[in-house]
Amino acid sequence: MKKRIFIVLLAAFFVSFVLSPFISRAQQSGIQISPVTFNYEINPGESESGKITVTNLNSEELIYICEKENFTGVSDEGAPVYATGALNEGVTGLSDWIEFDSNKEGKIVPKESKEISFTIAVPKGAEPGGHYAAVFAKEIKKNAEGKTELGVASRVGALVLVSVPGDVTRGAKIIETKISKFVWKSPNLFTMKVEDTGTVHYDSKAEVVLKPLLGKNQTVDMGTHTLLPKSTRSFEGTWQNKYPFGYYKVTASAQDGDKNSVSVGSYIIAIPLIIAIPLLAVILIIIIIIRHVKRNYKVVSR
Repeated sequence: MKKRIFIVLLAAFFVSFVLSPFISRAQQSGIQISPVTFNYEINPGESESGKITVTNLNSEELIYICEKENFTGVSDEGAPVYATGALNEGVTGLSDWIEFDSNKEGKIVPKESKEISFTIAVPKGAEPGGHYAAVFAKEIKKNAEGKTELGVASRVGALVLVSVPGDVTRGAKIIETKISKFVWKSPNLFTMKVEDTGTVHYDSKAEVVLKPLLGKNQTVDMGTHTLLPKSTRSFEGTWQNKYPFGYYKVTASAQDGDKNSVSVGSYIIAIPLIIAIPLLAVILIIIIIIRHVKRNYKVVSR
């Protein structure tokens, strides 16, 4: 027994004091970029500037190059979906409007950062609505002969969201909700998917309001997410009610780009297990008693 305890303690010592420095270094290596999102409203024919900070987390010198790429929307979880294929002839996207300054490529010494500026010049004939791209800092790995190693470069990016004023719409639609009709215990996770049916991005705040037959309304905050045109985003929130009981009218709502609410209705019937189990036990006992009486006793009228 003592030998086993000694082995466990020795293993814990090895992980804590021998492996932990290597684990820490592994977690803090690579390339980092900040901020991760830029949001602009730019009129046709005008321009805005931005600046990213690229940090070398490695213990050796880092070679980097900056890139740009259009994206068309985001997944339900908010990950960008990058455009595939070239645009039609004569049509430009946001990535074509972005130009980096002279230091778009270079070197960064270990544990240091470099600021890289860029300019967004919106052409005069730009279509009103949302335009989306990402700017990247890519780490370039080279072998002993100084040649670039393929397949090992890492890339981090920041999203650039540009709204061009004009004839735009900012609609929203709730396309799905997941709210249990019957609730037995707490907490309960609520989710909904909201679609941007407009032509420009905006921040949407969502919530679920539960109205009981008696008592005060309860509100579940579903958070705020940025919606992009023709894309959906998932919202979620947790209803914390230790002993939910009764009938609740449920209203799930989200804001569109003009701060108007769109909503869908539902209901919840809540019976906590602390009540449901004894209640079922009583019902079962009553059924047993009734069956016993019917089998063993007869009602005689006089």
